[in-house]
Parts: sequence; structure tokens; C-alpha cells
Amino acid sequence: MTENKTKDEIRNRFRAQRRALGAEARETQMHLVTGHLLPWLRAHAPRKAVTCFLSYGAEPPTADLLARLHEAGFTIYVPVCEPARQLSWTRWYPGVAMARSLVGPIDEPVGERFSAQLMKDLDVILVPAQAVDVNGDRLGQGGGYYDRFIASLPRATRPKLLSIVFEHEFLEAGKIPVEPFDERVEAVVLPSGVLELTK
Repeated sequence: MTENKTKDEIRNRFRAQRRALGAEARETQMHLVTGHLLPWLRAHAPRKAVTCFLSYGAEPPTADLLARLHEAGFTIYVPVCEPARQLSWTRWYPGVAMARSLVGPIDEPVGERFSAQLMKDLDVILVPAQAVDVNGDRLGQGGGYYDRFIASLPRATRPKLLSIVFEHEFLEAGKIPVEPFDERVEAVVLPSGVLELTK
């Protein structure tokens, strides 16, 4: 990576690569991801309570993962974008009513909204990423929602942080520009398996 490349330039390159994969290839790779993630969660999520993101655009498609998590008995919360780039959380389940977000071009479940206090009762936060490196440094979507939210959580009680990325998005150290406010994830889920990154 050259120093003059901005995060936005790198982010746009990874977005273009995801689009170039095509919907069928993204679904195929995500099927493999789900096959690794579900048994890992059964072993590492004793409360069976997790967050997951609702995929948008060329992100790894999470619709089938959400359905299979529900079938496996997990309680699932998804993010709701609030003003001032804040997040709250609401329950997701098959058939939940959806409405357009007040702050973005996405649909979000309608229901009770929960604050960060909810996190003490969860096992895992699935954190969206464009790319992740071997140190757990993550290139996000650029809004700062998750970094801001994660930084607000007490480290001793926060859920484990995982990101889902495709194989070509798992990078060597130093390939992602890191800023002081960036929060690392602790594991990554790839089509080839789950890798623990930080202790």
C-alpha cells in the first residue's frame, strides 16, 4: 500500500471487487462462511445471543445466515442507525416488520430499540468489514458507527468481535491504514474457516 492512498480509495477498490464477484459467487462464498460460523458459535456463544448486520449492496449476503441462526435457537439483534452516527439495536426474526431507516437507504426492523446496555448479555458482535488484516485491523464502511459504538463498551464485558470477509479481503499486516479510533476485531470468518486474530 502506498502512503498516499486514502481509506476511501482502498474502500472503493474492495467494493468494486465485491461487485465484480457477482451475486452468485457471493452467495456461494457466504454459504461456506455460514457452514463454519454456526458450529463455531455453538461452541463459543453460550448465551446464544448475537448481533448480525443486514447486508446491503455487495456485502456478504446475510439473509440465509440470519435464518439459520434463528433456526438454531439464537437470539439475534441487528443495528439501527440513529442520528449523530450512533447505533441502537433491535430484535430480528423471520417476518419481522421492516421500515426505511431515518438516516440511510436501508430497511431496518421495526421494534423496541435497545442501547449499549444490551451488549453485556450477548456473546458476539458480527462487525461489517470491507477487509481485515492478520492483526484484526478492519476497514469498515466509512461511517464510523461501529468504531464509535465499540469504543463505548467496557472492554471487560463486551462481546467478542468477529468480521465476515471473503478470502481476498483477509490481508497481511500493514495493508489497511489505521487511525487511533479504529477498533480491532478478534476473529475473522472466511469461506475457509474461522481464525482467531487477537487475544
